[in-house]
Amino acid sequence: MNAIEILLSDARGIYIPRDFVTDFDLKAWGISGHPDDIAACSDPENEWYWEAWASILDSASFVATNGDVYTLYQDGDLFAVCYERMTEEEKENLGWI
Repeated sequence: MNAIEILLSDARGIYIPRDFVTDFDLKAWGISGHPDDIAACSDPENEWYWEAWASILDSASFVATNGDVYTLYQDGDLFAVCYERMTEEEKENLGWI
């Protein structure tokens, strides 16, 4: 994987949380132990949909086979980001510097 990988396009709009919890390996992302958040994100009409999504964004991480750790980052599109592999330019473009 690259330092930054797009997982879901912002063309999905409000359905990014739903699509993430239904289409991705939640165990691999370390969030399978969050059944309430997963259930809330499965239904865009759920009153806790966005709070649950924020919780998932804050806690999810994926360890690649080479040991790189990726976290979720959403700014329109949903990205998997490995901060340690990012260039200074990438960090600057994301506003992290």
